[in-house]
This record gives sequence, C-alpha cells and structure tokens, in this order.
Amino acid sequence: MKSEKDKLSTALSGISGEYFVAAELSRHGLIAAVTLRNTRGIDILASRPGGKKPATIQVKTLQRGNKHWLLSKNDERSKGKHHYYVFVTLHGRNGTPEYHVVEGNTVARKCAASHRKWLKGRKRDGGKRKDSSMRIFAPGESFRDGWNRIRFD
Repeated sequence: MKSEKDKLSTALSGISGEYFVAAELSRHGLIAAVTLRNTRGIDILASRPGGKKPATIQVKTLQRGNKHWLLSKNDERSKGKHHYYVFVTLHGRNGTPEYHVVEGNTVARKCAASHRKWLKGRKRDGGKRKDSSMRIFAPGESFRDGWNRIRFD
C-alpha cells in the first residue's frame, strides 16, 4: 500500500495528466497547446501541423485506477463536433499512464443515459434517488489508446 506522501495533490495530478496527454499528441504527430487553467472545459488545443481547425480536449485524471471518472451534469451537453475527452490513469508516480480517448458527443450521450438509468433505481433503503449534478463515466477498453479517434475535418 502506498503512503499518503506518495500521492500527488489533485492539482498536480490534473496538471500531470494534461502534460502526459500533450506529449502523447505530439508523439502522434500533432501540435498540442496546453491552455491556461482558466479556460473552462478545454485543457488542450490540438491540430495537425499547418491545419486550420483545432480539436479541443478535456483531460480527466485519476492517480490509480478504478477507471470510473467523476463528471458533472454539464458533461451531458455536447461541446461540438471536434471536442474530445482523454481519461488518464497515472498508475502512481512511477507507473505508465493509461489513456482512453472518447469523442465528446459519446461522453454526453453515455453520461445522460447512465444517469437516467441510475435515477430509475432505488436507494439501499428502497427509497427514490434524488437527482444530483454528479455523473460517473467509465469509458471501457474499446476507447483505450484511441488517439486515431481525434478528427479535424
């Protein structure tokens, strides 16, 4: 079991994920620009060299992996044809990061559907569940290392 001193702060974990994703995008021949922290919903702008249309990327990072990311109600809304999420699991300070690349429209659709299903369920005591702004998203293995999903046309 890792000690608390081996754990990164949430802020450092998030920043690490963004830079790992930017490095992977560069490794795949794309130009990646990490945005300032105040750019809501967009962590990285990516484009082909000489390309005119960028893709926007939102990065969500876990330090180790249950592969379920917390999102919000806002993630149920489409942010455009060229918006993507990259879900990163760092696997600790010395591990190899794992990436799941998902189209933003897919995240929006799956988030909404899974939340509707959750709302129809019951609490442990049998009572009705109350709506919440929190969403849980699990991309699944079919999205692992899906860098080719990022499109610019």
